[in-house]
Amino acid sequence: MDQRLSKSLWSANRPKSEVEAKERLCDAALACIKRNGFDRTTMSDIAKQAGVARPTLYKHFKSKTEIFFAAIDGVALSFTEAVVEHAMQFVSFEERVTETIIFVVTELPQHPSLSLVLNNECAQVLRNRAFFDDATLIFSQMTAGPLIDVRPELKDQGVEITEIMSRFSLSLILFPGRYLNDLDGLRALIKKRLLPGLI
Repeated sequence: MDQRLSKSLWSANRPKSEVEAKERLCDAALACIKRNGFDRTTMSDIAKQAGVARPTLYKHFKSKTEIFFAAIDGVALSFTEAVVEHAMQFVSFEERVTETIIFVVTELPQHPSLSLVLNNECAQVLRNRAFFDDATLIFSQMTAGPLIDVRPELKDQGVEITEIMSRFSLSLILFPGRYLNDLDGLRALIKKRLLPGLI
């Protein structure tokens, strides 16, 4: 492609790589979705936010759903890395499970981008994909790492265990009940009711 054409497609400084270009487009998509909601955001809105022409956006992403998935996957990867780092601070399997759930329940709703998955519009888009796609599998494998580290005999069950943990965490986020302000009570519940079913 002619470099002059490529330069003219970005209103500000041109990205140095394809990865940077996609990251900037994903950031623009998340900004638009936060501002307008998923349903009211258009590809034109995203292109304008990114400072590019629509053909440039379509060069990288075929649809709003595709760019939304890419954007959420990017922030979910960073969040998963933080979850793993947090879990590694604890010694036992039981502590790692418990404190991973506590971390997710307290931090995910506060995350500036991942909290979008709790929004009805965005949740509907993600619902058909949750727990079935490659990205979710990668995040589950990453989250299982600290658990398998202390209980290697559970290696074949790691992804299933983290899926149960994820579903439990999402349930608590959406319907916190009395545990919203009682993390010690939540820890006791996890130890009494969830942990025995995971091992």
